[in-house]
Amino acid sequence: GLPLDPTSSYAPVPGVDVAQARADESARWLDVVATGFMSPDVFDGPASLESIPREVLDRVFGDTIAATGFERYLARREGSLAGGASFRIQDGVAQLSGAATLPEHRRHGVQSALLRYRLNLAAQRGCTVAVVTTEPGSKSQQNVQKAGFALLYARAVLIKGA
Repeated sequence: GLPLDPTSSYAPVPGVDVAQARADESARWLDVVATGFMSPDVFDGPASLESIPREVLDRVFGDTIAATGFERYLARREGSLAGGASFRIQDGVAQLSGAATLPEHRRHGVQSALLRYRLNLAAQRGCTVAVVTTEPGSKSQQNVQKAGFALLYARAVLIKGA
């Protein structure tokens, strides 16, 4: 988690613009986020043992579009759609979720821009803490820890052989 107060402020990332996705951009948001999740980052630490089919991701992120209270954001780099993320607030806690960057835009600050934008919103709206879930040992985990998040727990995935 990351403690927040109204004076918390995170600088935008030069060259990356973030804005709330309009209602008519829901399909684009879903495609960007699902595509980003379907393309694991080769520099993201140990290979993930989880493989989620596209139709499952579409259903999960489609539920996010339909859920009350979730806001969706799109990031553009040099005018091109580069990433997306979601955000919701409950009881003063900002939940940052669904962040993904298209493979061709990685290593250009897109995830950092989405993170900082949502943290600024959370602070402005009076949240006292922000939480996020990442793959252990991933670039995403490194990015959120650079922003000041502390690791609350790690989840182990155990697989029994046949």
